[in-house]
Amino acid sequence: PLNAKNCTLPVPKKDKERSSSKERSGHSTESSKHKEHRAKTIKAVSNESSGKNSGGSLHSEYAPPTASPPAALEVVPSVPSPAAPSDKESSGNSNAGSNALKRKFRGDFDSDEESLGYTLESDEEEETLKSLEEIMALNFSRTPTTSGKPPAVSKGLRSQSSDYMEYAQSGTYTNTLERLVKEMEDTQRLDELQKKLQEDIRQGRGIKSPLRTGDQDSTDDGDGLLEEHREFLKKFSVTVDAIPDHHPGEEIFNFLNSGKIFNQYTLDLRDSGFIGESAVEKLILKSGKTDQIFLTTQGFLTTAYHYVQCPVPVLKWLFRMMSVHTDCIVSVQILSTLMEITIRNDTFSDSPVWPWIPSLSDIAAVFFNMGVGFGSLFPLETLQPDFNEENLISETQKTLGGKESEDSPYSPVFSALPETNILNVVKFLGLCTSIHPEGYQDGELMLLILMLFKMSLEKELKQIPLVDFQSLLINLMKNIRDWNTKVHELCLGINELSSHPHNLLWLVQLVPNWTSRGRQLRQCLSLVMMSKLLDEKHEDIPNANNLQISVLHRYLVQMKPSDLLKKMVLKKRAEQPNETIDDSLHLELEKQAYYLTYILLHLVGEVSCSHSLSSGQRKHFVLLCGALEKHVKCDIREDARLFYRTKVKDLVARIHGKWQEIIQNCRPTQGQLHDFWVPDS
Repeated sequence: PLNAKNCTLPVPKKDKERSSSKERSGHSTESSKHKEHRAKTIKAVSNESSGKNSGGSLHSEYAPPTASPPAALEVVPSVPSPAAPSDKESSGNSNAGSNALKRKFRGDFDSDEESLGYTLESDEEEETLKSLEEIMALNFSRTPTTSGKPPAVSKGLRSQSSDYMEYAQSGTYTNTLERLVKEMEDTQRLDELQKKLQEDIRQGRGIKSPLRTGDQDSTDDGDGLLEEHREFLKKFSVTVDAIPDHHPGEEIFNFLNSGKIFNQYTLDLRDSGFIGESAVEKLILKSGKTDQIFLTTQGFLTTAYHYVQCPVPVLKWLFRMMSVHTDCIVSVQILSTLMEITIRNDTFSDSPVWPWIPSLSDIAAVFFNMGVGFGSLFPLETLQPDFNEENLISETQKTLGGKESEDSPYSPVFSALPETNILNVVKFLGLCTSIHPEGYQDGELMLLILMLFKMSLEKELKQIPLVDFQSLLINLMKNIRDWNTKVHELCLGINELSSHPHNLLWLVQLVPNWTSRGRQLRQCLSLVMMSKLLDEKHEDIPNANNLQISVLHRYLVQMKPSDLLKKMVLKKRAEQPNETIDDSLHLELEKQAYYLTYILLHLVGEVSCSHSLSSGQRKHFVLLCGALEKHVKCDIREDARLFYRTKVKDLVARIHGKWQEIIQNCRPTQGQLHDFWVPDS
């Protein structure tokens, strides 16, 4: 019987060439008669295919294999058919003719008849559809059926994708409901872990260092950490906070004690014993406490004392109100009024008395009322004022009229650092020391300098530029009469204000270096601090610059990080002889050694770069460069995990660059064109 697979549709050679040329040219316009005839031909072929699929046989007139079927004569009616081929040619070229006819039908109907629902057997051009059939077969396999049988698929798809169906039916595909639930649980767990890590980072905890295994906090978090993970973290952990950029500071201001003597509600001008004479003074004395501040900020006091001297009780009241008022704007306005009145009083040349400036007890009372302890105001036992804390409180309350706020309980005035009030007091003291240089004795000036240095160590003041502090320090140092004698005593006093090396460096850097006395104080103070940090025996600091640099060379030799580490290890063993020094403790001591080297190198830079240079100092700087490279630079072994070593080495490079610039700007020794290397003796 004749079926769709075995039927041969002979196509002449000219028709093949014409069809191929038609596909290449891309012409799709044909006559309506030709389209109708092609549709009839497709219908005849589809009928034959359906007859084969239903199992029926064709008529007996198609039985002889040698005769060509009538449908084959109508394939291309526009071209005359040649002589009928022989049986061998017909049977031999059946596949070729069928493939050519399929390609012709596909090329003609791609643009016009894309919606025709006929099914052809797969050929070479249909291999690209395998990916789509794979996806369809997998989709069919995922859908469960009630009868337990695979879903119905077309015969062509089932024959081409049987392998994929068998793979799906074997049960190896794992995207099940249990797997989806597990993925959801893992996602929720990761989200919770991410939130926890973000919260830890926000609170500053981060990841616990595996090196601090002795800490109680680290042992709690390290119970679930495997040993191999601990070793991995220990191997690749990076230490970046061994040398901080800012000094740690100290807690100088205690806000709970602020307002202990007076506050803005207890200060009353009527209780100061002042008797008004002018109309403005009488108006202020008749007003309440709040109205007194209002009239002061509106310029009434400035107008009243424009041509006459301002009484001392009024100036004291303004000074204390400026220091304790919680409103920053009101405090600044009171400062402006106080400075204007003080400058106006200084212009009265016919006055027999100097303008009023706050005494040492007035200044101490103001800062003590802000929350600074008496021990922080006068930290050195060898340098103390002629009054104590009890005398300070009692004398201040007497000037206030002897009335305390018994009706209202005591409560702190400030809940945070009163930056504006502190700076306003410092600004006014700077004005007073400028217009009245002889107002304080040398002993009082030194106490004021030490007071300023101690207050500058406040933690809350680290991020605030202390320009007003430096301006006041310049005036105080300039007003010291016996400077050459007091400078060494002042250095020893500043050296005792703190025990932390970084705080001491901050005190050195606070000294203004744009004046001659400031540069001299910086040099002497740096040398004194280096001798203290290196545990050297105290000796007098020479004043000559050449001698200072020679002393600096001796100190520089002792700044080797490995030597400092050995000293720390020996000191630790002497303090705790029964304790063994493990790797974690040794690493901690190494950090401290490099931290100390970092501070010492900064002090070296302050000594060497704070004075004018001469040609005679050239050889000293050449020696310093050699000592810096030999004893410090060559002793540092950089490590990617130990960033503090790189930080110290970077500082060494910067100091060495400055010294090389000094050497290049100085002339060589007489009779030499170049400096030659001289070995150390």
